[in-house]
Amino acid sequence: MSEKIQAVTQETDHAMLVVWGQLAHCLGLPQAFAEVPMSQKTVIHTPQSKVLEFLVANLAGLPYAKDISKANQPLDQDQAVAKAWGVDGWAECSGVSRTLHTLTETQGEQYATIVDRALQLWIDQEVQLALNQGPLELDGDLSPRPVSNGSKTYPGAEYGYMNTGLQLGYQAALVSTYGRLGLSVTRHSGNTPRLH
Repeated sequence: MSEKIQAVTQETDHAMLVVWGQLAHCLGLPQAFAEVPMSQKTVIHTPQSKVLEFLVANLAGLPYAKDISKANQPLDQDQAVAKAWGVDGWAECSGVSRTLHTLTETQGEQYATIVDRALQLWIDQEVQLALNQGPLELDGDLSPRPVSNGSKTYPGAEYGYMNTGLQLGYQAALVSTYGRLGLSVTRHSGNTPRLH
């Protein structure tokens, strides 16, 4: 007897997060996050999945935890991304914030170690590939990181030209191997001049 397989299509406003979720599974990130012991109780979402959600929110470039639920395309409503990262759904932003508030330094270090270990082999392979291609070319660029014009929570933010106009924020000095691997990011004030 043959079984019919039905394709499920889900729309997403965060397609790259779906791809990164699949990569994260290959690297074992969601599984390793789920094994970090945490004392906070589970009502609907585990505390470990809320920490994972915070990682995904950072990958999405969300500047505030509240943007998980309040952005134009809320991450906590995106089932395609949740599925890609191996969870049934995402918690509301206040639940993520409460979990992060109870996170101990030891637990934070455990999560950071998981990410470092998962990415190190991949980084080593990319570095070796870059070195095997001949002279190593580095690419440097200043990328604008605007913040809200009325914000008081970003020390050192200054007004500067960012893409389409004058805005409060920072410039991120990015250094990467040409077109492949990010090596470092250093934050500068928003008025740091861009060289052309």
